[in-house]
Amino acid sequence: MKLTRDQIHFIDTYLKNSEIEFIDVRMEMVDHVASEVEAKMTSENLDFYNAFKNYMIINKKVHLKDNKKFTKTTDLKVLKALGKFLLKPSSFVLLISFFALFKLISNYFDVTIILKVAPITILLSLGVFYFISVRARKKERYSGLERIGLILMCITQLVQVLFNPSLQKNPLGSNLNLNIILVSIFLVLAICFVQLVLKYRKEYATLYKKALV
Repeated sequence: MKLTRDQIHFIDTYLKNSEIEFIDVRMEMVDHVASEVEAKMTSENLDFYNAFKNYMIINKKVHLKDNKKFTKTTDLKVLKALGKFLLKPSSFVLLISFFALFKLISNYFDVTIILKVAPITILLSLGVFYFISVRARKKERYSGLERIGLILMCITQLVQVLFNPSLQKNPLGSNLNLNIILVSIFLVLAICFVQLVLKYRKEYATLYKKALV
């Protein structure tokens, strides 16, 4: 027995009220719950509401646990996706190009200040971009997009370690070539981060646009 659109919407609303907030996670659960409820209605000759109630009494905790597992799986997918972007030939070309550009500029100007300011400037720009692209869209919450925030946190930690003022006092930290390499890597990482956000936004908009109606 096939469920009606209103019944599907009822399941979706119930899961959303049960704090399963990410649209992509919820849609997968809605499909699963709907199939189980349909089978229960047929086999036990129940109406929708009784079949749904009986099913959720037994399985609600299981679905809440699945929600947490799905989040962990999403973290791994996001990291793998970032890794693929970083390993693209274009990323290596960008890295070499940034390094060559900074070296060229350093022949005519003192780039020390630029190298010191660049990381925090890029980090702030990424934060604003992420907030506008993801966090400001409260009605469109997707697991992959929001878990990308973990990458932003990792980048922040990386900046704090690599560009710590105390490191600049060491011979290693005052090495111009090393600093240029680090800033170049950071720039490539930032570009890959932006590409990843745009990729997920496009994919989710295509796959789940019906859920926003």
